[in-house]
Formats: sequence, structure tokens, C-alpha cells
Amino acid sequence: MPRKLREELENQPRFPGTCIFYDQRRDQCGIHDDRPEVCRAFGYHKDLVCFRKPELATKESFTLTEKPVGYLSIDFLWKSF
Repeated sequence: MPRKLREELENQPRFPGTCIFYDQRRDQCGIHDDRPEVCRAFGYHKDLVCFRKPELATKESFTLTEKPVGYLSIDFLWKSF
């Protein structure tokens, strides 16, 4: 990740549980082109509903096919990298 982008994302205030890669100033994913599979599926499956557009969640439950590298949580911070 380019240093400038990382610093921009790292210095943004966050709500607990917000993905550290979410760019709150631009209201978009900061790693959109490289986002993991679960992020690509978010909003389109009944168990990954987005509060902004819940009507898009028409697919059945999501099953991960990529090997998970960890879990996003309120404990997953920039200092973890």
C-alpha cells in the first residue's frame, strides 16, 4: 500500500468495527481493486446485508472460497501491520 494512502486512512477517525481500509472522507473502499472476496460479496448476500441498500441482498448465504487471513474487528488496527 502506498505510504501516502496508508497515512491518510490511518489518521481518519473511526467508529468501532469500521474496516480500517474504508476511506471515510471519500466514502469508498481504500483498497477497492485489491479487496478480499468477502468485501466483494458484501451487500449482495442475505447474511452480508448493507444498511444503505438492503434490497440488493438477494443472494443466499455467502460461502467463502478464499483462505481467510484473519478477522476484521474492533481489535484489528493499523498497528497490527
